[in-house]
Amino acid sequence: MSEKKEKFTYWLDPSLVDEMSNMLSEANATSKGEFVRQSIKFYIAYIRQNKSIDFLSPLLASTIKTQVESVEQNISEMLFKFAVEQGMTNHITAATNEISDKEMDDLRRMCATTIASTNGVIEFEDAYKFQKGDY
Repeated sequence: MSEKKEKFTYWLDPSLVDEMSNMLSEANATSKGEFVRQSIKFYIAYIRQNKSIDFLSPLLASTIKTQVESVEQNISEMLFKFAVEQGMTNHITAATNEISDKEMDDLRRMCATTIASTNGVIEFEDAYKFQKGDY
């Protein structure tokens, strides 16, 4: 529903009025009054948006920081548990196998190469096949 328009008088620089007249078609305005109304609405929306950003930015930053800290905590706990399990596996393997220093170095190099080429994904089945000579 359209409000009843009222007439107001404002002082403007003549150069600004000339520029407004030249921009009427680009603004899709049929008159200087319509151009001014569109400009004022645009500027009000711009100011409101900046206030919203100023209000929301710290809130968003705080929320994101909290989420990242939570994920970081979960990953740290999972890595710790994984390291404990891996340490146990290493000790069991070392206790039940006799491996020379050269074999250990060769195995480390092979594992590093494999992990680098598979982006850290090593399937147990692939390691089993390799150890059995099926690979």
